[in-house]
Amino acid sequence: MIVIFYAFSREVGTLKRRFETRGALGLEGLKGFRGRLGANEVAAIATGIGIERARETARRAFESLSPVDFAISTGVAGALSEGLAAGDVIVADRFVLRSEAGADRIVAMNAPELDRVKEALRAAAIHFSIGAILTSPHPLVTAAAKRRAKAETGAIAVEMESAVIALEATSRGIPFACVRTILDAADEEVIGAEVADEEGRVRPLRAAGFIVRHPAAIVTLARIARNLGLASKSLADAIEAIVRYAG
Repeated sequence: MIVIFYAFSREVGTLKRRFETRGALGLEGLKGFRGRLGANEVAAIATGIGIERARETARRAFESLSPVDFAISTGVAGALSEGLAAGDVIVADRFVLRSEAGADRIVAMNAPELDRVKEALRAAAIHFSIGAILTSPHPLVTAAAKRRAKAETGAIAVEMESAVIALEATSRGIPFACVRTILDAADEEVIGAEVADEEGRVRPLRAAGFIVRHPAAIVTLARIARNLGLASKSLADAIEAIVRYAG
């Protein structure tokens, strides 16, 4: 079985529609779905947003599912490197796991799984960038914060879950990879992050209040929605290629 972890449902909406068969996840206390892509059985599990939610979800998932042949963390990320644009595919060769206190821990990826992902993407003619990904305990919402994180860590992108999922997988000897797609460029600010909850769901009252306070943000929110569509499509292309290649 291949297990795919994602933060919120809109990230994998396009991928979900590509499953040949699809049904309920069937694991108590965990959200997601399962089915088949090509020759492989796949369980897709929602972690919610953030390090602690991802750590606990991954632990429960690995304890409930056996055997797991391959685990993949996916979803959207914010670019830290110039030149990365919405929808671009990125592959982690290592993580920088940042604590609330600001201390960093390096989490390396194993070469065989990294090679497996690169070969699958190349076989599908999918362009990708490879480098370190920062797993942050909080969103980086300004261009200045992104520039500072890039200078401090050398990471090409930032997200909030994957490093701890990697640690949970590798501690059990489960092969692991991280493939994400870019939502916002390095010079773009993340506007309106507070309108969503920890599961990525937009709260209508929060959204309405935000727009009343920041009417000019309507244009930016529309851009983010467009970028999410691009990111979801390229994510589906990349993950489908990897899963089918594995079969």
